[in-house]
Amino acid sequence: MAAAFDPARDHRITRSEAAGLVRNFHAQADAGVHRASAFNRSAFEQLLGQAGAAGIRIYLARHDDGSPTMVMVAVDGEGKDMDGAQSICIQNSTDCPPICFGTTLADPL
Repeated sequence: MAAAFDPARDHRITRSEAAGLVRNFHAQADAGVHRASAFNRSAFEQLLGQAGAAGIRIYLARHDDGSPTMVMVAVDGEGKDMDGAQSICIQNSTDCPPICFGTTLADPL
């Protein structure tokens, strides 16, 4: 059984660990597959600015045409989605591909 949501958990990893995880994915991914999404700062601020927000959950999702995307929602202190009618949900990311400028994490230092 997975551990309960911990709003105080430290999620930081080293650049080397992060690059290794990304390279593992790239090594098994088909050409042209969705590799990354970029969101601006305000997307996270909007989610975390909601009363009771303790974190963010990121869902892998698909548009009606089948193209991949990601959807973010805030979670409360128990790890439950804050997805009520008045809650903020975030999408509209800059996806790679097609826009991959700046995606250098998997590159050697």
